[in-house]
Amino acid sequence: MRSNRASDRGAQPRPRVVAVVVTYNRLGLLEKTLSGIASGSSVPERVVLVDNASTDGTAAFLRDLDYPLPLDVVRLGENLGGAGGFTAGIDRALHAHGADLVWVMDDDTEPLEQTLEASLAAWEGYAADPADRPAFVASRVVWSDGREHPMNSMIERIGAGSRRRRLAAAVGARSVRSGSFVSLLMDGAAMRRAGLPHADYFIWNDDFEYSTRLARHADALEVPGSVVAHHTKTFGTTDAAPGPRFYYDVRNKLWVFTRSRSLAPWEKVLYGGATARLWWRTVRRNGLTPQLRDCLLRGVRDALRPPRPNDVVLAGSYDLAAHGVPGEVPAGGAAADAGEPPAFSLLMPVYSRDRPGQLRAALASSTWEQTLPPAEAVLVLDGPVGPELDAEIASLEDEAAGRGLPLTVLRLPEHRGLPAALNAGLERCTLPIVARADADDVSLPSRFARQIPLVADGFLDVLGSAMYEAGEDLGTVQAVRRVETEPARIRSIARGRNPLCHPSVVFRADAVREVGGYQEVPGAEDYDLWIRMMRAGHRIGNIAEPLVIYRAGSGAWRRRGGLGALRRELSLQRHLRETGFVSRPRWARNVLVRGLYRLVPTAGRIEAYRRLVGSRGAGAAGPGVPEPPGPGRASGAGEDRA
Repeated sequence: MRSNRASDRGAQPRPRVVAVVVTYNRLGLLEKTLSGIASGSSVPERVVLVDNASTDGTAAFLRDLDYPLPLDVVRLGENLGGAGGFTAGIDRALHAHGADLVWVMDDDTEPLEQTLEASLAAWEGYAADPADRPAFVASRVVWSDGREHPMNSMIERIGAGSRRRRLAAAVGARSVRSGSFVSLLMDGAAMRRAGLPHADYFIWNDDFEYSTRLARHADALEVPGSVVAHHTKTFGTTDAAPGPRFYYDVRNKLWVFTRSRSLAPWEKVLYGGATARLWWRTVRRNGLTPQLRDCLLRGVRDALRPPRPNDVVLAGSYDLAAHGVPGEVPAGGAAADAGEPPAFSLLMPVYSRDRPGQLRAALASSTWEQTLPPAEAVLVLDGPVGPELDAEIASLEDEAAGRGLPLTVLRLPEHRGLPAALNAGLERCTLPIVARADADDVSLPSRFARQIPLVADGFLDVLGSAMYEAGEDLGTVQAVRRVETEPARIRSIARGRNPLCHPSVVFRADAVREVGGYQEVPGAEDYDLWIRMMRAGHRIGNIAEPLVIYRAGSGAWRRRGGLGALRRELSLQRHLRETGFVSRPRWARNVLVRGLYRLVPTAGRIEAYRRLVGSRGAGAAGPGVPEPPGPGRASGAGEDRA
């Protein structure tokens, strides 16, 4: 047996895998599950075991268990079903244990020796870049006698296409659309972006909804070489004497079709037809008994209301904010000594078109020229940058060393784009607060002294500011980009435009990591991140005073107009609609207004934009720009970075 963290040949460490097992009154089967996990050729870093308030001696068994792997037992105060248990367990794995991959299974699942190893090999071999790897890898599920289990069978993804088929075949897999929580290895980054399963499903279809949500816009695999045994009482699907559980099948399937965006509209038609056939077989096989009729009617009735929020369902049993059961002492280090200035990291991406002199001014203004300087700085070079920029970076490394500033230069072998560069840099930041800065802008000396304390005291998770807008040489202030400061207004305008100025933000690193970091949304990677953070309950704010001088050259304005910008805008609005962040009327309004804006000539676009979000200004920029006294308040909207 070996850990999954490193191969026997000393290759690069593998991702951190955390297993999640949910159990309820099946002690005999649970022992097989735990034994199978520990006996694998590759094993997880940790096992999170969620006990759904079992009454069969499970608690005593787990208390006395001498288990070869780190075991984190989460005992819930009541039975919340598989859906509630997996919601709590997945939250625990992602946020308390920092899982890169989460391997979930019921307590009647028995992993075999190669189960995890085969799934890991397929996930890693699918693509060199982790961002391009599958959202999940499903095992092939067999019954106790070795026959393929019909309850967990998967079909090939409809419309998979030649690319998906080719990549899947290269790792001995096939492309699928859904999987079951019977040995499902899921990508932690994809999970943080998608959020948690719906605890209110209780049993049945929670895994279908969640897996299809993960794979809606991502690849997913079934690996025949990764085999598990599913020890159900009977061999069959849910139409085999479902009993009172038929209610959950009806209600939850209708929730998937009417309340979830995990399926495309055409998929809902296909899956809806398959569901109708399954229910017909259930009635034909078992007869329309009073129990089945009652389950059908109650399921339809209760599907008229949406699932309750997870925090409501889990209340009293599991605290999503603390990532543990109520009263549990949270993990973490001691708080910083009172009076000490909070330590934070600076994160700055650099690419080949940045200019050496502008980079020097940007880094200096964001580090040693600050009244509250960062404790470390991370420069991410997004691909090769050329000899002049390389020489400037080497000079900056020497200057940083002379000034006592730890400066990490992370060189990506090829240009991967801003989201990938920022995610890579975020992983190199070692401190809990991260300040963003661009390689061609200038931070005013008091920027971090104003922003960092508001994030360090826990009041906010992300904090931006207004910005001065200047020309290429920063010689004159052309306008001030105003921002909203009231939380309600920030949330309101976010449905129409970006509420934060990305070059001005400071954020809690864990909060960004919890939602999966930056995502590839062309031209709007920051906007997408703020939306996901707001939906996850994170607090976002702005300081009304300008703390950054933004270099708004002609190139920046040209990139915001034309057919390319229009295509990106339409893609963004489709993304906002599919995630449910905007209503259909709001989507239509955004497409009309923002789409037309992209086609306006540059001069008119600048004029319209500054009337909307800025105020005109003139005067010396650079270090001589006078700062407004005190924080002030501002009306108007946040900047449009899409």
